[in-house]
Amino acid sequence: MPERDSNAEADGGAAAAGYDRGTKTPVKSVAAAVLGIALSPLSAHAADGGLAPTVARFDHLQIGASASVANLRIASGHLVLTLKSGAAAPVKAGDEVVGIYFEGSGELAYTSADPVELPILTFNAKKATGLDVERGEGGAVVRDTPQRILWLAAGQEIPALSALSSPLAGAAPLEASFAKHLDRLRRVVGFDAALFFAQQKLDTPGSPRALAAADGGREALLYLLDGLEDHSESLLALRKPRYLDAETKNDLYSTVLSEQPVGRERRDPVTPLYLLTQVDLGLRASDGKDVSLSVAETVVPIGSPRRVFRFDLYNARYYGSGIGSRTWNVRSVRDGDGRALAFLHRGDQILVEIAAPVPADQSATLRFEIDGDFLVRPGGDSYWQLGLGGGAWFPMPDLNAQLFDFHCVARVKKPFLPIASGRTLRRAEDGDENVLETRTENPVAFPAVIAGAYQWEEETREGVTVRVASYAMKNSRAMKQLAGLAFGIIENYQSFLGPFPFSEYDIVEINTWGFGQAPPGVMFITKEAFNPLMGETNQLFSQGINERFAHEIAHQYWGQVVKMPSQDEQWLTESFAEYSAAIFLKAMKGQATYQRLVNHWRSNASDATKISPIPLANRISIPSDPETAFLYRNDLIYDKGAYLLATLHKELGDSMFLTFLKSYQKSFRWKFGSTKTVEGILQWLTKKDYAPFFAENYWGTGLPKD
Repeated sequence: MPERDSNAEADGGAAAAGYDRGTKTPVKSVAAAVLGIALSPLSAHAADGGLAPTVARFDHLQIGASASVANLRIASGHLVLTLKSGAAAPVKAGDEVVGIYFEGSGELAYTSADPVELPILTFNAKKATGLDVERGEGGAVVRDTPQRILWLAAGQEIPALSALSSPLAGAAPLEASFAKHLDRLRRVVGFDAALFFAQQKLDTPGSPRALAAADGGREALLYLLDGLEDHSESLLALRKPRYLDAETKNDLYSTVLSEQPVGRERRDPVTPLYLLTQVDLGLRASDGKDVSLSVAETVVPIGSPRRVFRFDLYNARYYGSGIGSRTWNVRSVRDGDGRALAFLHRGDQILVEIAAPVPADQSATLRFEIDGDFLVRPGGDSYWQLGLGGGAWFPMPDLNAQLFDFHCVARVKKPFLPIASGRTLRRAEDGDENVLETRTENPVAFPAVIAGAYQWEEETREGVTVRVASYAMKNSRAMKQLAGLAFGIIENYQSFLGPFPFSEYDIVEINTWGFGQAPPGVMFITKEAFNPLMGETNQLFSQGINERFAHEIAHQYWGQVVKMPSQDEQWLTESFAEYSAAIFLKAMKGQATYQRLVNHWRSNASDATKISPIPLANRISIPSDPETAFLYRNDLIYDKGAYLLATLHKELGDSMFLTFLKSYQKSFRWKFGSTKTVEGILQWLTKKDYAPFFAENYWGTGLPKD
């Protein structure tokens, strides 16, 4: 096909977001962030005012003398709390007043001023709460009448009680009510108030953070303001788990009603506090469930010096009654010179405090020693995996900070054989262990290690080695067929996406049905791909195996070469991979197959499009029917997104559309993408303004006609 000059970085700024690979500094705006969770002991001693004492103060909040209040107003962003009548007391962390606790008659009013989120706010409020959404000129308003409110703030003014209150005589003290309220807050899965405020106090005291936890009205609600990482404010509805088992019966789960940007545009990904640029991981696995990790991570602060680095890292995972909980234990964290660092690991996150702040754009090394019993053999099979489904199995920052080269040395007990992301540097035997060393040659996300009773065959064509690993027994026929299919897909993709990004590609059989996943340089694919004609169950799941296979290979381009900076941009990985697979199938099987896919996408999208715009699809919540919520989410991120690309392809024609895909891959190679820059590349290539198209159909709930 004729190709225009595809170096879209010359577009005058529309495509030049991302990070410069050489300096590891931000070129323009980048990605987005998330939060963390709840409880475990501190490591190394910190100086007064350091991590340990700061967290301890917020772990042991106390209230002062109670007073009666009337019509005390507290405002934060789009939230207004009115303490109409009742008792209130100052909340202290140590000697510092950090908030107010109130019991009585209260009012809560939260305004969503962002029209993009109005559909999903309305849907979630209806499906997950008993709250109404009022529409007005200023936006959509959610109201409730809580009887208990805890307000905590840092970097914001806290209203003084003295001028608006009088001593409370003859009423019950608030201590018991306050303790019960704090206990509820500690049970919120995915949030840890002490870590939330400790990070702000130690790292950026001027950046505002606040929370309001309210209950006793129609719903239990949690408001969060984050001016440090997310640069957003959000309103969450809290609920008990759907199934009350021993592990989760006391947990509280959240439904996002609203999450609005603060001091930024929704279309601009959030710049992270730091980048993770290098991971050197040593893994030693037993022949059971025990494993140890030695992980050296290089971090680079962005914009400002950093004293505290926050990562996601599992504490424990519950795998059901057949397996139970598995745990991660952080034994030590040290700097590059071997000095012990203060850290706190609890609730699936870890905070690490550096002795002296690391200057912006300079690197520091953190060395983690971790062990635990977190090797899981699904169904008792002879394999385990780390990284299947992503997840924080080693210390990981938010998506917008993952721009790291990955080096791995895996040692596993024989007879298991390891497979890991990256180019093979060596395979060896060392006593009773099999050893594998790999390294990626460009920055990746979601790396994985798997080991088990695998046998494989490999073939190299034009500099790319495809290795097909079958489980339990060698399946040479399937290996040959799948390798041939992979090479055919890769050849097709290279014509419109550019060179295949990895010199080695491992296709690994997973001993179950119905899915595929794509870590860097690896495809996990379930067993129907290896025996597509055998048995009724196999036939059920093998329908569309070529499409799924092509989709997973496309993730090496959409997900690894071009990265998503946040869950709001997930269509960059899923929709673009889905559509790339359709282009391959069109070349392989013809126009009729392609058109069936387009019709399928349009049909699914039409069912879900009024619920939410594509970027907010991960918010969809139906607590009584999570399976349907998940299907709606897929209908948007996979199907509607792919249908939008099909609409653009039809409008632009083959030559221009395929040039667009190749230009985007080239401009954002090993960087973060965004929908804003997709729009910019299209405008640069076509000289047409695509802002109305994306405003209506991507940020909005429109659906183009054929």
